[in-house]
Formats: sequence, C-alpha cells, structure tokens
Amino acid sequence: MPELPEVETIRRDLEKALLHKTFSQIEVIDPFVLRTPQDKFIDALKKKSVEAIDRRGKALIVTCVGRDKVYLVVQLMMTGQLIIEGVPDKHTRIIFHVGNGRDRSLMLYNDQRRFGQLRVVKDLSDVKHLSLLGPEPFDAAFNPKYILEYTRHSKRPIKNLLLDHTFVAGIGNIYACEILFRCGLSPKRLAGRLSLAQAKDIHQYSIQVLNEAIEARGSSMRNYRDASGQEGGFKKLIRVYAREGENCPRCQSPIQRTVQAGRSTFYCPQCQK
Repeated sequence: MPELPEVETIRRDLEKALLHKTFSQIEVIDPFVLRTPQDKFIDALKKKSVEAIDRRGKALIVTCVGRDKVYLVVQLMMTGQLIIEGVPDKHTRIIFHVGNGRDRSLMLYNDQRRFGQLRVVKDLSDVKHLSLLGPEPFDAAFNPKYILEYTRHSKRPIKNLLLDHTFVAGIGNIYACEILFRCGLSPKRLAGRLSLAQAKDIHQYSIQVLNEAIEARGSSMRNYRDASGQEGGFKKLIRVYAREGENCPRCQSPIQRTVQAGRSTFYCPQCQK
C-alpha cells in the first residue's frame, strides 16, 4: 500500500506534469472506484484547470478551477497507481485526458484490486477521512511533547499507534518498522511507557526515515510505481521490513516477524528493547 513517501513522490510528479493544465476529457472504464456518481464526476472535472496538487496523509488532493472550484481526492489504497503517459491495460479504471493538440497527454488511474477511492467535492470537509487525520510527521504540531502527551495513558503498543492516522498521518507499516528499528524500541513496548528521550527519538527518526524514502522515491515492495511507472529505490535501504530470518544490520541477530493488529511487524529482538 502506498504510504506517505510514495504518495508524496507521486504528488511531486503530478505537479510537474499537470499544474495549470486542463482535463479535456475523462473516460470512466470502471465506476467501482468512484465515490461520486459517474456523470457528476466527469462533469465536475471536464474543462477544469489544475491549480494545485497537495497531499494529506496518504490522500492526494487535486484542486481544479473553472466556473467553480472543486477538489479531486484520490486515495490509492493497496494497489492504486496514477501514471502519466502510460499505456492502458486491464487494470486501468479511469483515463484522464489532459490538455489539447500537441500538448495532449494521458493520466491513467490503474488499480489491480480496486480498493482505491476517487471522489470530487466542493468542500474538503465533506471527506470524513481527512477530518480525522492527526498532524503530518513534518508539521510543527508533531513534536516530542505532543507524542508524550498523546501516549501518556495509552495501553497500545507503540507500533500500533504509529499506524493510527488519528495520531500521525501517513506513516504506514513499512516505515513504522523502520522508525522503531532506528529508535532501538521494541514494537511491543506500550506507548504509555515512553520516556521523553524515546519520544524525541520517534520524532527525529520519523522525519529522517520518511525524508530518506522520499529522496529514494518510495519503496516498491509490490505494486507501487511512481507517476512515470518506475519503481522506488528505498527497498534497497530497508533494514528490517520483510527481512525475517536475515541478519540484523546492527547486531547480526536474526530479524523476527510477529503480527500486531493484523499487520506483520519486523524487528530485531536484541536491538529493540
């Protein structure tokens, strides 16, 4: 599932390709992924110009202007892709025609498992998911004091809390594992038992890991591709995620896997206490 670094990479790619360009036509091949009625979805976007492309958590927000302003909100979920100048295939659900004449291009929304969601709204408050999100990891509001106060009475494992989008937006399973490895914290540690020093580590390494992953253009573990259809490079830098049985890069002990809240967690039981 694309997490914050993957979605941010796509956002930057789309900004270069779409900003100030117009949707000339929209072909809906599979309306299953729409959360706006098909006719309204097409009418709302057709002949609209892209004014801005933003990200909130794992959601992309495309601001479109014309006679009125609307927002195209895309949640890629597990296998969603936005590809510029790709070739439509059996997984292509929507084709966005961008520009006219020599400047014409295509943006494809591909989704193998069809879990993604696309909607058009006039007010972002209409998207309930966005109103539930906690601060972005890069925001000033996400800081050691906030982490410590939020977790003070929590009886949940810290790994589960990092995946909670109401606590912090956009950190998914890959990066939660990597952050906790760099912190030297067990994913099973109760969040309510964090010290100030540990809260500072979580803050510092959250920013560090996510920035490194953005620089590497995300992690392609399965379906993720950037807007050019290319894989991300952070997979080569991953230290524990999906490395069960391999030697820990820090102490050479075998990396272990456990399941927390239905998600696989990878960690070093020697380095992460």
